[in-house]
Amino acid sequence: MHIYSFFIFIAFHISALNMAHAFDYFEQYGNSELKVTGFIEEPSYSGQNDIFVTQQIEPSFFIEQGSMETLVKPRIRVGNNGAGRADLSEAHVSFSNQNYDFRIGSIIEFWGKTESYNPSDIVNSYDYTSGLANSEKLGAPAFKLSSEIFDGYASFFLFPLFVENTYPGLSSRQRLQTLVSNDVANFANNASGNDNSFALRYEGYYEDLDYGVSYFDGISREPFFILGPDARLLPEYAPIHQIGIDVQYLLGDLAFKTEMVNRSGQRNVNGVLKNYNAGVFGLEQSIYGIKDSEYDLILIGEIAVDSRGRNSHTPFQRDLSAGGTILFNDIDDSELNLFFTRDLSYTSMSTNFSYSTRLNDVFTIETKLNLFSNFEKDSSQAPLVQDSSASITINYNW
Repeated sequence: MHIYSFFIFIAFHISALNMAHAFDYFEQYGNSELKVTGFIEEPSYSGQNDIFVTQQIEPSFFIEQGSMETLVKPRIRVGNNGAGRADLSEAHVSFSNQNYDFRIGSIIEFWGKTESYNPSDIVNSYDYTSGLANSEKLGAPAFKLSSEIFDGYASFFLFPLFVENTYPGLSSRQRLQTLVSNDVANFANNASGNDNSFALRYEGYYEDLDYGVSYFDGISREPFFILGPDARLLPEYAPIHQIGIDVQYLLGDLAFKTEMVNRSGQRNVNGVLKNYNAGVFGLEQSIYGIKDSEYDLILIGEIAVDSRGRNSHTPFQRDLSAGGTILFNDIDDSELNLFFTRDLSYTSMSTNFSYSTRLNDVFTIETKLNLFSNFEKDSSQAPLVQDSSASITINYNW
């Protein structure tokens, strides 16, 4: 982790060097988020709290100088659930040379098309300290080389350092019964956190088809847990290979979406190394001007499958998701979402409701309700059985 901090330190000082000289463009913007979360039921484990208050600030500094662009995005979070953090979620320098684009530093990438689950999205590790159902991506130290090829965009990624996930503490909700170590991690098959990982991705458009094809060779961001000598769980990260494809096809107001992956080297829920295929298949229907009103309705239906069935290391082994979004199309960008996910193997279900609107030019507010039912029947989600919650978030943007 010290090497990772040094890597980010280098990217930060490159940006500082740019700021010290004349530059073509400079912008400072950011976001401050105050979130209050209350849990509806009594906690499952001793030491857990019922109400959490967290404050997160993310200022961003963007510099453009000639063909070089620098982005530095620190993140500071404090709260009463042990989720305090200070890091650089993004800190990178980008520049172009002829038909090639280069980026070096801490990056956040998103690969995928579907809404409920993104199996092809594999680049970043996660910060779970606010809860296993409330994750946030961690920056990945990387070198990225991209170029236009034919009608698409090809990218090569080199990840010289591995960033471990961070997990909830004793007072947190949405955690495992046994605490996970954030200090020590294991690596399978003689791997280490200093091993290089790399990835390739090609993405593009053809008429109404939007596609992406990816390959990843490196350390999995999804560990297997083993019991350590201090009675905590140790995350064990293993080398994997993954081939992924994500596709979206538009047919008028109807969108067909899918993501499919083949992965080798990943341990299943029983700790057995087993190659597997997984995918998400879905439809998205947009209905504009509901009953001649100014409201738009977006309906979504998706199903996730995994060839390992109940032995999958993820909760998405055979799950059906459905929901909708109402866009009010008003000056405040008001939006209402309702989403259901039902596990067809265990009959467990999560219900997610949210409403967001703008208070004025700089403040927005969002309310969320997350309800879990029948989670005790699903071993992978049973620790969250008492963790239904309601939250309110106020954002200040500048």
